[in-house]
Amino acid sequence: MLFLGVAVPRTLSAAPPAQDGLELKRFKASEKTDAMYVLRATGCRKAGDTCQLELELSGASGEQRKVKLPDGMAHGLQQEPRTAASSESWTSGEEERNVTTSVQPVRLTSEAWGLLVTQQSGFEHVHRRHRLYAVKDGGVTEAWNGDENFAGPEQSFVGPYPLTPGSPVEGFFREYAFLSADAESGEPDQWKLDAYRWDAAGRKAVKELQHRPGRYAAIIGSFKTVQEAMAYRDGAQQDQGCAAGFLVLASTPLKRLTPGLFIVTRIHAGKKAAEAAVQTARTCNPKISGYVKAL
Repeated sequence: MLFLGVAVPRTLSAAPPAQDGLELKRFKASEKTDAMYVLRATGCRKAGDTCQLELELSGASGEQRKVKLPDGMAHGLQQEPRTAASSESWTSGEEERNVTTSVQPVRLTSEAWGLLVTQQSGFEHVHRRHRLYAVKDGGVTEAWNGDENFAGPEQSFVGPYPLTPGSPVEGFFREYAFLSADAESGEPDQWKLDAYRWDAAGRKAVKELQHRPGRYAAIIGSFKTVQEAMAYRDGAQQDQGCAAGFLVLASTPLKRLTPGLFIVTRIHAGKKAAEAAVQTARTCNPKISGYVKAL
């Protein structure tokens, strides 16, 4: 999976216009019961209306039976083609009013499922809100959030991953990059991967420190200063953008790398994808050399 540079597909499939109470999708909530999460669009019947998205637990009653998602969407939601086996997405609006809502089930325990929901909005300046929804006290609750800072050119992604081989229980991660490299200040870009698991006793998401998802760095240069790293990245581009998407990161926070350096790199979930990134850059510009390191 390539993290940086992932684009939302723009080819949309036909879908009926959003109406008050239109059910969009049901997702399993429990392995022991028939409980389902129900995603609905409410409050919009005509062009110009804003749809409020709600997540409800089927069969629940009381105040906590449903929650509202942070961002509304324009009338006329369209379901997008599936880009991953575990993801469902809907989009609406144009340019700055564009909002895409994506839902990924995550198996929190052997018996219970949660939903990772991402709402991506904007056009030139895209921002993302991430939520985990889970069942609590017979209803639905927001159990975790990981919004971007909305402070500049940011990218983030969330998804489930297996905690241990052979176990159905999953953790989830939030991968984040802030494109802030600046030669004048000497500040590098930022990249971070946080992992979480479900604490069944506490009914909350907690940081997972041992069983974390793997990441691999495709590295095409290591330098003593940010300025040198940025100059190399810019020089390697040529007219074809041969180093497009590569970050300038400090090596010290990445414990498996030699500290005190600044690397020109792209981060990938798989080793083969990282190797392919190095090869693609080398094919584009034969002067580029590189290697792959596990993070």
